[in-house]
Amino acid sequence: MNRQKIGVDLGGTKLLILCDEIEEIFSTGISFTPEELISHLQSFILKHGIKPESISLAVPGLVNENGHIVNCDVLPAFIGWQGNEALKLLCSKTIILNDVKAAMHAELNDSSAHAASVIIMIGTGIGAAFIINGKPLLGASGWAGELGYLPVKSNEGIKRLDEVASGSAIAKQCALSPSNLALMANNGDQATLTVIKEAGTALGLGIATVINLLNPSQLVIGGGTIELPGYLDAALKSAKENCLPELWQDCDISKIKAGRKVAALGAIRAIEQ
Repeated sequence: MNRQKIGVDLGGTKLLILCDEIEEIFSTGISFTPEELISHLQSFILKHGIKPESISLAVPGLVNENGHIVNCDVLPAFIGWQGNEALKLLCSKTIILNDVKAAMHAELNDSSAHAASVIIMIGTGIGAAFIINGKPLLGASGWAGELGYLPVKSNEGIKRLDEVASGSAIAKQCALSPSNLALMANNGDQATLTVIKEAGTALGLGIATVINLLNPSQLVIGGGTIELPGYLDAALKSAKENCLPELWQDCDISKIKAGRKVAALGAIRAIEQ
């Protein structure tokens, strides 16, 4: 068996397991369990003849310094999971971290050139991570960046940004699965496109808030939701309209470079640091 590093991106709709050029994707969902995750990992290792040097797991939600998942809205079965203990049955060197923090390690590796760098990821939920003067901004518990919990005003009162702008919010409002949502949108269904545009406009308020507060010179945006037609355009238009012009001009905004592998690759990089 070869000794190799495994990166895992656990999300609300899919699980990506990555090892060098080998990758496999599995469906998850609201009822997905830690036992299923470990089973997929075991099968991946055996199938490809891997002797893991390390296993790095990126998860949505709040992870404490011991690798315990404190909260996870999109995968409730993982709340309270002491994942490092389970992963160490497969490999002695493990790490569990928030998926956006993982993506930060992959995408903001040139952050020393910037006084403030930001990554925002929009998938089933919304999260952010920040590097200020070359160091991650972690907060008191290491949980800084819960952009999805930003309060925003809607026609139904005050809601979280997650509830109006995330991938799951769009799918819920359209009463579609994520795959059917993308299909309807790419086929030009106007009702679906309207919902997507409204969600993107709401996300723009979150982006504007981050820019107005932190004055970043680098902001990277990723996640499957930004690939929905019209979403990112609406978000950037809304962000620009709600930013101080000088701060908007200072900020270089781009899409992530690593695509759907970003959290898995970043998790591998994080364990090396």
